[in-house]
Amino acid sequence: DEESRRTRKGRRLSLYTPQMSQQQPATPSPIRRETPGSAPRFTPRRLWERIVYLLVLALMRLIGVLPPRPVEALFASLAPLAYLLWPAKRRIANSNAAVVLGVADPDGNPLPGAESAVRARAIANYRSYGRFTAELLRLPSRRLEAIAADVDLRETTLLDDFRARGQAAVFVGFHAGNNELGAASLGQKAYDVNVVADDTAFPEMYELLRKIRASWGIKVIDWRAIREVFGVMRRGGILVLLSDWGWKPDGIPCQLFGRWTTLPSGPAVIAARGNAPIIPFFVRRETPGKFRILFGAPVDAGNGSPAAQLAATQATAREMEQLIRSEPTQWNCFKPLWPNAAEQRRLKELAAQMATQHERGAA
Repeated sequence: DEESRRTRKGRRLSLYTPQMSQQQPATPSPIRRETPGSAPRFTPRRLWERIVYLLVLALMRLIGVLPPRPVEALFASLAPLAYLLWPAKRRIANSNAAVVLGVADPDGNPLPGAESAVRARAIANYRSYGRFTAELLRLPSRRLEAIAADVDLRETTLLDDFRARGQAAVFVGFHAGNNELGAASLGQKAYDVNVVADDTAFPEMYELLRKIRASWGIKVIDWRAIREVFGVMRRGGILVLLSDWGWKPDGIPCQLFGRWTTLPSGPAVIAARGNAPIIPFFVRRETPGKFRILFGAPVDAGNGSPAAQLAATQATAREMEQLIRSEPTQWNCFKPLWPNAAEQRRLKELAAQMATQHERGAA
């Protein structure tokens, strides 16, 4: 029956699920509800989501008629207030910055004497995020041709090759630079671009961004729509996934900036099932208002075995690290990216175990 078929498909997709750790809780999803797929109802959270949505609409209308560079500079100047006024996020930002700078202790805390450098880097990340926010709010008022003109597409010749051969690809990125402008520029060239997104919170905002992306020729796929995901693979399209949602113990272990963490298994699993390469990317801001899409080396997902998933995820992490190092202040991630020292030791042991499992479906 249909339920059994869905169950079998779910088993085929989840080729490997690492053993969950009891030492440190996972990073909770910043946007997913307790009961995914449930109908929105009135709660304080829903009221907050509605207020944010209405505020965003108002800001989009206002910013659309104001000169772009002064507005971006204003948002970049105001963004560090969030760093100063939100202690929990400040600790996370400092920890992430310390690891990237190479001045963190085993548990991710800034080393003595490095506090000033860490604080300066974290504030620079917030300023970058403020500039990105202003750019995002301006998008509905801009013509697609004008957006595409701001993005350097010299490295996108590999997409032309994929399109000519009907080759699917899984594009993997982080929350860095401005992915929205990158997507718009690819849509303007009529590439078959499909972005996987989560609709389980801020539903009005999700629908607004879905419509904006659709106007660029970009299709948004709900994260639960597995059939649509593999439909993209079958027709030779491009699937876009962002992977830096914070470490989770059921992800695939890898080293990122010299420390053990996890990245989601989705890119490696989907690429292996779809016989597609993984393409790491970074839409980097070159100057205010000007961007360039950079790509890492293509990653072969192999046969989908635990060892292949491990190798593909590590190769993806390595390529993403190299891309981010070219402009680390544009990495706008304010979620815990690395676990504590004890959990890192467990992840190292898990990686060694997975490296010996070369059969697809091994556990």
